Amino acid sequence: MRNLLIIATFFLFISCSSESPKDGALVSVKKIPEITVNDYIYTLGDVTIKWTAFKHSAKAQVGGKFKSAEVKGFTESTNLSTAITGVTFKIPVASTSTNDKVRDYKIVNSFFNTMVDTDSISGRILSIDDNGSGKLVINMNGQEVEKQYKWEMDKTSKEIYLKTSIDVLNWGAQSSLDALNEVCLEQHTGPDGKNVLWPNVDITVIVDL
Repeated sequence: MRNLLIIATFFLFISCSSESPKDGALVSVKKIPEITVNDYIYTLGDVTIKWTAFKHSAKAQVGGKFKSAEVKGFTESTNLSTAITGVTFKIPVASTSTNDKVRDYKIVNSFFNTMVDTDSISGRILSIDDNGSGKLVINMNGQEVEKQYKWEMDKTSKEIYLKTSIDVLNWGAQSSLDALNEVCLEQHTGPDGKNVLWPNVDITVIVDL
């Protein structure tokens, strides 16, 4: 009987001590850890290829782009180098666009179509480095030339910009340049009366990753 009384008193004490927390009292709650995925997977989206050529002694800019490009060998990956290294591209020269149909016709027929293997420009990404540089090869006029490029990425949109500058004379395109200059003689003559079409072309490739 005495033991039963002790047990009853013990449970009564516990029930009296288990009061609800008062307003404003701190309550310890065990939180469930959140799982955050930080690895972004690069996937190939739209590819835009823009170029800027130069005319006149003062290097007036002539802007254009290629409206299509075939890209192969892209590997979806969380590593940018793995995704891009080894990618090949083929650009149909007929997709040249400067928002001027007469100029487009002259560029395609008097420049590209006077070269060897005139249907397309092709190439391959050799490397992309963490320091914002990389290497690629470009095939044009039957010749393959290795070039350096610079790159940067918009961290919000995940668009990558690859930029390089070429001299078409490195691809043996002097005669093609002369042919284009001849059919555009008036447009390439500047205020100083000099007819100049520069062999340098700046290229920017924009890829949505």
